[in-house]
Amino acid sequence: MEAELNSICETLAARTLPRWEALPDLELYMDQVTSLVGRYLQDDRGLTASMVNNYVKHKVMPAPVRKKYTREHLAYLIVICTLKPVLPISTIRQMMDDELAEQELPPFYDAFCDLFEESCQETAKRHLKHKTASRAGILCRAALYAGAEQSLALQTAAAQPEEEKE
Repeated sequence: MEAELNSICETLAARTLPRWEALPDLELYMDQVTSLVGRYLQDDRGLTASMVNNYVKHKVMPAPVRKKYTREHLAYLIVICTLKPVLPISTIRQMMDDELAEQELPPFYDAFCDLFEESCQETAKRHLKHKTASRAGILCRAALYAGAEQSLALQTAAAQPEEEKE
């Protein structure tokens, strides 16, 4: 199991996301967008057209122009799809609204990519330092860390900012 864990952790630590400048700077159709985002995220569950339409409907991301999507839409979808397994869509929307009120999308997105990669690398390091031999031990540790991190994220999202308390 140790060799398999090493391989899994190496793969996790090597995960990257395309930076803003690496995203296609041309208009794309829905099927191209869903395919690209799936490839970028190495996600076999897949992003569907109905999911994208739902994000637009709920104003989590901007609407396409004449059914065409841009680099901006790809960046939004990569952030949304990465965070969605852990955070409610309403929290993702609020976080993005808050961040994009402070800075433009390109630097926000590139910083998000950096944080994604840092998180993958740190998770891999953490699991490699625990020489758990059993599959059950690895699963348990990963699930417990994931649960603790999700709890922190949800409690932080629910916390009222200081400026709103006054």
